[in-house]
Amino acid sequence: MATPNQWAVREVAIATFYDLKTGKARAQLTNLKTSGLENSATTVYAKGGRGNAKIVGFSGERGGKVTLQDAVFTNEVIAMMTGNDIKKGSVAVYQKEALQVQADKVTLAHTPAVADTLISVYKAEDDGTHGTEFVKAKAATPTTGEYSVSGKVVTFKTGELKEGDTVIVYYQAKTDATAKTITVSADKFSGSYKVILDCLVRDTFTKQDYAAQIVIHNAKMEDNWKIEMKPDGDPSVFDIPLEILKPTNTQEMYTMTIYDESALT
Repeated sequence: MATPNQWAVREVAIATFYDLKTGKARAQLTNLKTSGLENSATTVYAKGGRGNAKIVGFSGERGGKVTLQDAVFTNEVIAMMTGNDIKKGSVAVYQKEALQVQADKVTLAHTPAVADTLISVYKAEDDGTHGTEFVKAKAATPTTGEYSVSGKVVTFKTGELKEGDTVIVYYQAKTDATAKTITVSADKFSGSYKVILDCLVRDTFTKQDYAAQIVIHNAKMEDNWKIEMKPDGDPSVFDIPLEILKPTNTQEMYTMTIYDESALT
């Protein structure tokens, strides 16, 4: 079949990012909600004569933007937008527990990341807020207003707290080695990538579908992005804005090819 001269599009693209230095694929997004391509340029005019009418126009500042909106969050893409690599391994994460006292003790769910070290300990008020603060005992046996900790067990002065009293404990516990950490640094910024957008178009004459591939040779990830967290409405989406740049070795900023996938050799 001949590829179409007129076509319609009603499908989101699949976006693939390639490293400009190594040429290797870095990430592919298959769950996009929207994908768009916007061309831009600036035109200035020579004006004169009676009425100061426009006489001739000069175009320049060719540019473009790619706007991608992902239905899910991909660690690798977020890392690309921060300019940092993903760190994999055990880290200390913050914990808060509200525990009921039994026999002058409470038992934590996890072992503190730093042995026998807590951040803060409070007796809970009836409304669940912080009440009296306890400090770590300097001696082996805690006195009034003190606690000692060994492993997961936190011990208070005998009789200072009643059975069933609630204490609030803040501390850090270690994750396992599969944890992934994404870092935003003051001195790191997002990079540039070759971006491939694959989508489907429909021939207006034959009503058959064809593949369309847009190759953007140099796209700079913008550094302004956000992650929204809210308790209602649709799940949060991730916007990935990119600015199309001119490559160093060609005037082509991007190409779009419409082809028949079944005819690939």
